[in-house]
Amino acid sequence: MAFVVTAAVALLLIELYLRRRPWAIALTGVIAVIGTVIWIFSDDQSRSQRSAVSAVTVDVGADGETCLDPALPLAATLTNSSGDMVNRIAFDLIGQQAERAGTAYRGTLRHDQVLAPGESITRCFPLLHHGFAHPRPQIIDATKYEWTAHVTLVGFGNAPAP
Repeated sequence: MAFVVTAAVALLLIELYLRRRPWAIALTGVIAVIGTVIWIFSDDQSRSQRSAVSAVTVDVGADGETCLDPALPLAATLTNSSGDMVNRIAFDLIGQQAERAGTAYRGTLRHDQVLAPGESITRCFPLLHHGFAHPRPQIIDATKYEWTAHVTLVGFGNAPAP
């Protein structure tokens, strides 16, 4: 759709340049001003969203004291340091072993509960068998991996209605 609009405006400007040059120059100036205002506004919005998303962090580790259920071996501490309510978080979980080069585990996990501004919670997560690189381990011991998490999605606002 944007391509069609751009092509139509380009054809209009070419026609005006050929027949009414002052009108074409004025229209080009108006389009440039509108484009600059839109660019500045969208850049400001992007910058504020990036700073809010970077204020939401996830720290992950294998913790047998916090996570007693063997089916949920990873403890993730989710922290909302932004000034806004968070209603969902998605993060990539990466596990590496010291004796193996490269990534041994990769998965995406979600937290769909409200996290108030300044709030921090710890939640236990499972490891998905298909997230392990080949050859997949028969017995999974989460303490043998070094875990890192990278936040990929943050939803701001009140919790979605059930």
